Amino acid sequence: MVDKSSYVDVNIFVYWLGKHPVFGEIAYEWIKKIERSPRGRYVTSSLTLYEVLVIIAGLTDKSLRDKVFVEEVINSITNLKGLVIEPLKPEDFIRALDLMEEYSLDYEDSLHLSVAVRTEAKEIISNDRDFDKTPLKRTG
Repeated sequence: MVDKSSYVDVNIFVYWLGKHPVFGEIAYEWIKKIERSPRGRYVTSSLTLYEVLVIIAGLTDKSLRDKVFVEEVINSITNLKGLVIEPLKPEDFIRALDLMEEYSLDYEDSLHLSVAVRTEAKEIISNDRDFDKTPLKRTG
């Protein structure tokens, strides 16, 4: 594993898979960097997988009952060479409560921040400016 990783927020995967007209190309550039990187250079949480599935399903009118759709989305993310999917741990849920207050974040962003902090990520790749209030450097 690498010394310090970068945490990848949900929106990077959504913009990439959803071919967003404005942010899709930038997200795709990040995906290419992740693919070329050593395993562990980038990290996200298991929560990201679920959130991406729900958002992409909504954008494409797909169903989470559609096994082929679910498998395609999950495999697209989990097969990225440089990415590690970090499970949510009970302490992440507890820490997120404190992070909500400390950085004025919603619970979802606080959960992502909790995992990023636990994994000692040096930055977060996101276009969500809410993360500018946190100790992580936001890139993206």
